Amino acid sequence: MATQFLQRRHQQGAFHGWYVNLETPYHRHPDGVDVTDLVLDIVVTPDRQWEWKDVDESDGRIGHLLYFDRATAAAVRAEGERLTKLIAAGDSPFDGTYTDFHPDQRWPTLRLPANLDPQPGPPRSRSLRG
Repeated sequence: MATQFLQRRHQQGAFHGWYVNLETPYHRHPDGVDVTDLVLDIVVTPDRQWEWKDVDESDGRIGHLLYFDRATAAAVRAEGERLTKLIAAGDSPFDGTYTDFHPDQRWPTLRLPANLDPQPGPPRSRSLRG
């Protein structure tokens, strides 16, 4: 199981909390990266108050052929519960480190290499990977 920790910011750039996205580990391949969102998320305020997000949606997908079985859903929930303990303890990344970070305005905008830059037009279809 993998987790993506995103800092949430107000439009003016002030830190607004964290968004914890539970997902599968990234799988790299020549065309890019595959990852599966595991639906259940956690929203955390700057003072480390947290709440589950998308619980009903996650519960509704248990047993669905394209989502997950009960064992996987239980593992996702257990990982989330492990993370809520980090939140409560103020452990990294919920310790406030880098919450005041702002990129230097003089830094250039990052660009993808030409071979990875999305091309205009309809998306290409790809087979599902295991």
